[in-house]
Amino acid sequence: MPRRGKSKKPPVRVGDAFVCLPLPSGVPVSMCFCGDPCKVDVSVEEDTYRQRYWMCANYAFDPTPRQIRIGLLTPPPLCDFEQWIDTEIKEEDKRYMEMCKPWEAERLEMVEKRCHEEAVEKERQEEQQRRLAAERREERERTFERVRRAKAAMEENPDALRKGKWPRCTQ
Repeated sequence: MPRRGKSKKPPVRVGDAFVCLPLPSGVPVSMCFCGDPCKVDVSVEEDTYRQRYWMCANYAFDPTPRQIRIGLLTPPPLCDFEQWIDTEIKEEDKRYMEMCKPWEAERLEMVEKRCHEEAVEKERQEEQQRRLAAERREERERTFERVRRAKAAMEENPDALRKGKWPRCTQ
């Protein structure tokens, strides 16, 4: 039971993956190969833009993002029934598609430009990382060289450690 003042999470909506579309007037509902009544869907493809068609109600090919996230995907059934209701694209839809073509071309150009910029930036960062790694290797080699000289000086004069004198090996 939820505490006072706190509401429980909203219930999860379970339903069809299809938008409810009005049935065309005078067109009987088709039955698919499964024997179930079909649902109306609208095409978003360029060559059949906004044409309505009947499709199998069991064929959930377009899951919601939540269904993908929580793993409620079911494999599509063998029935892939599809029957077109509209056979031609409306003039207003053709005009809309023609109007969208320059925008789509501009969008693709911007995506390509962004991808190129990201690739150049990534290459620049990789080059910077390689340069920093080379500098670290050189610094480490200089440190090891100083240590080797200090050890060699200590071996030459073992009394220096006893007398508190450290060999001078700086440059």
